[in-house]
Amino acid sequence: MSQDRWTAEEYREYLRTQREPGGRRAASPTCCQIARPPSRAEVEEAWARAEREGQIMMLEIPAEPEAEKPKRRQKYGNQRTEVDGLKFDSKHEAEVYQGLKLREKAGELRCVLRQVGFDLPGGIRYFADFMTVENDYSIRVLDAKSEATRKNRVYINKKKQIMALYGIDIEEV
Repeated sequence: MSQDRWTAEEYREYLRTQREPGGRRAASPTCCQIARPPSRAEVEEAWARAEREGQIMMLEIPAEPEAEKPKRRQKYGNQRTEVDGLKFDSKHEAEVYQGLKLREKAGELRCVLRQVGFDLPGGIRYFADFMTVENDYSIRVLDAKSEATRKNRVYINKKKQIMALYGIDIEEV
C-alpha cells in the first residue's frame, strides 16, 4: 500500500474480500480492523493441510470401560420405582398412585394429578405428591410420607405455610 489512506472504493473492496489493495491478505488485525474467527471451511482446510504435511498424527485411543458408579444410599432408605412409565421417589408413593388410579377408574375420583407445585414465600416451591379432584369437585392434597419424613422440621414448616397461605390441609398417607 503506497498511500496512507484508502479510497472509499478500496475500503469497500477490502470489506468484501478481506484483502488489502494490491492483492495481499490483510495482516493481523489493527485498531481499525475487525478480528473474526476463522470459518469452518478455513479450519477444515488448515487441518487437512497439517495432516498432509505430517504435522498431525492421529492416534487410536481405546475407550476405557465405564466404571459403575456406586449406588448412593437414599436419605430415608426409599427405593426409586417406575410404574406405568412414571418414576416415583419411593415404593410407597408408587403404591399410593396405583390405589388412586384404581379409584379414578372406579369412578370415585374425577382426576389424579402428580407433583403439584405450590409457591411459598422466599422463592420456595413445595411439590405435593398427589392432588385429587373428588366427584363433588372438592380438592384433596396427598403426600406419601414415612414416619421419619413426617417428623422432618422442614416438611412440617412447609405444611403449615400451605395451610396459612392457601387454606389447604395436606393429608399424609
